[in-house]
Amino acid sequence: MKISNVLYIKVGIVTSTKLENSKRSELTSGIKKYPVSKANLTKTGFKEDFQADLEHHGGVNKTLFLFSALTYEKINSFFNNSFEMTNMAYFGENLILSDICEKDICVGDILKIGQTKVQITQPRQPCWKLSANTNQKNMTKFIFDNGLTGWYAKVLEEGIICQNDEVILQERKHPNLTIEKLNKLIVNPMSDETISLEALNCEDLGKQFFESLSKRFKLKDKDNQFSYYHT
Repeated sequence: MKISNVLYIKVGIVTSTKLENSKRSELTSGIKKYPVSKANLTKTGFKEDFQADLEHHGGVNKTLFLFSALTYEKINSFFNNSFEMTNMAYFGENLILSDICEKDICVGDILKIGQTKVQITQPRQPCWKLSANTNQKNMTKFIFDNGLTGWYAKVLEEGIICQNDEVILQERKHPNLTIEKLNKLIVNPMSDETISLEALNCEDLGKQFFESLSKRFKLKDKDNQFSYYHT
């Protein structure tokens, strides 16, 4: 069934920005993406799009980063409507979708978007670059704490995606594992131990998120994996 439309497609090159009042002197990243009317999606991402940090961004399970217009609105409601979704990608998004957000998408979902077919793998795990790119010191922590992350997908079928293309949900394999729920579990995996275990046994969950959730589940309050990447 149709669940959404593509409002914006964004791609970008790697740029460097000097930072002030930060423990890092420079932001070198492909996070500053800009709208295009169409783009060619391959198994490694849009042909027109680039990443600087290939260890943490891109790769088979994080090929396409999808974001929601509803999530933009929620973030804006806390930040005085500072972020206009029609221009530069403040959050590094490749696609902005209408009508759906983190509560409506599950890991393993197969979506047809334009000529392509993609499968949802995991929530985005926010890092310090979100604070740097938005010029809001607490943005990364805010997104993490509130689960306003967007989500990643891997590419099953390559092709062209155009602005206004329909987003069709073709298959749902793990209805319990919404992006919203996974975002709550990564903050506190013991808030729902049953769903945490289901997630950790889900073969469609992205490797990076699985490793973070597994560590958090085992170490609980002793886990400090986010202390570096969030600040």
